Amino acid sequence: MTKSFLRDMLVYLPTKVLPALTGLITTPILTRIFLPEEYGDWALALGVTDFLFALAMSGIGTAALRFFPAYKVKNNLSGFFSNVLAMTAVVSGGMSVLAALGLVLFRGRINAALFPLLWISVLMFAVNSFYTIFMEVSRVQQKSGLFTRVNLTNYYGGLIIGLILVLVFGLRVEGLMYGTVLVQILALPLLIRTTMQGVRVGADLLDASSMSAIWSFAWPLAFGNTAFWGLRLSDRFVIEFFRPGVEVGLYSAVYNISDRTINLAVTLFLMSLGPLVANSWEAQGRENTERLIARLSRLFLLICLPITVGLSSLALPFITLLTGEAYHDGYRIVGFVAFSTFAWGLSRIACWGLILNNKTFRFAMNQLLAGALNIGLNILLVPVYGYAVAAVTTLVGYSLLLILQAHASRKYLTWKLPLGTVLRVGGAALLMGVVLYGANMLDVGNTDLIPTLGKIALGASVYAVALLAFGEITAEEKGAAQRLVFKLIGREK
Repeated sequence: MTKSFLRDMLVYLPTKVLPALTGLITTPILTRIFLPEEYGDWALALGVTDFLFALAMSGIGTAALRFFPAYKVKNNLSGFFSNVLAMTAVVSGGMSVLAALGLVLFRGRINAALFPLLWISVLMFAVNSFYTIFMEVSRVQQKSGLFTRVNLTNYYGGLIIGLILVLVFGLRVEGLMYGTVLVQILALPLLIRTTMQGVRVGADLLDASSMSAIWSFAWPLAFGNTAFWGLRLSDRFVIEFFRPGVEVGLYSAVYNISDRTINLAVTLFLMSLGPLVANSWEAQGRENTERLIARLSRLFLLICLPITVGLSSLALPFITLLTGEAYHDGYRIVGFVAFSTFAWGLSRIACWGLILNNKTFRFAMNQLLAGALNIGLNILLVPVYGYAVAAVTTLVGYSLLLILQAHASRKYLTWKLPLGTVLRVGGAALLMGVVLYGANMLDVGNTDLIPTLGKIALGASVYAVALLAFGEITAEEKGAAQRLVFKLIGREK
């Protein structure tokens, strides 16, 4: 299982590494093309798309991942696709109509620059609903190659078309949104053909009891994910309401850069973990699944914690290199964002007991509590202390979410976080952070590329040596990793 997990991670790697690297390259361009006010409107419009998806479709997307193995065991994939696609059409269509009516009714209360972007947000939601369902199915089918190709095409195609619309045809941030919509529409036929090969769908295959079971699983998740949207994105809207518009753009740009960098590892890990855990639960039961999650939790700590600490230690040169001058002050929030994303990743591992046992209402209530705390703290503190405190409250909210999900899940699937690994990896990461802090003190104000790359190399070396010195990485693991890499690149060793 572990070898399969690592293989999937390496296959999924391009779909996260290349967009992240490209994002780091294009961010200096975007923050120089668009003023913070424009960037802020774009972030708010994308936030509305995310809100609509969280409210209407996120539960159905997770249900597709959760129920596919069970339908496959029963040899009833025609029923699965018929039920899920019918629900997707009804729910996404109904929400799109409601959102459009809301825009018409409240037009006079919406910022004039933001209003046209919100129409594109509704269109993005409708297209993304179907796109996401088929992408989730490709994941649970463990078609990691297909997922990688389509995801890269979506990212790069949308970015290239969007930049063409901006730089050649004179559009502003709406051009970036249109680029994403167009590429997802073009990708849908390929996804449908490859994930539904040989499967028939039709109204005669719809089953009310099956759809009811899927809906019973999905709606609490949608409720919880809407609360999670409050934890993840509501801070932009609070800042927009209480503070100058420039702060929304500044906060959003720096938050996105920081979050995307950590998500390079966190989301890559979670994409590979989900299908393995769901299939292990169906085929091997609780005990083996607990052992699997324990092994994968160790890998998560080994990979993600040092990246989090390193990014936090190099916040100033990182932001200075990647943004226009108007955004540089945002470096203060990088560490809080990085550890928030890390805590979110841990919470997604800890919650599998609830997901696998269909305890989605408890899952949702935990997200609601964490989101409510975050929103309340933001309303209380942002008007006084400005945008930076929103990053602090986000970390508080994610930490609460981790505690709640771990506590609620242990009855159904015990998350055995390896304490020895926590201490050894934490010690190695702390040592790395101390070394990087010292290097920054000796080189205050130098934010050029070459010195920053040198510090990254120094930090990675310190971390690797510390892990070996603490005895966390065994010779057997090093040899196994080397053999797997050589095999994947076609060079047997």
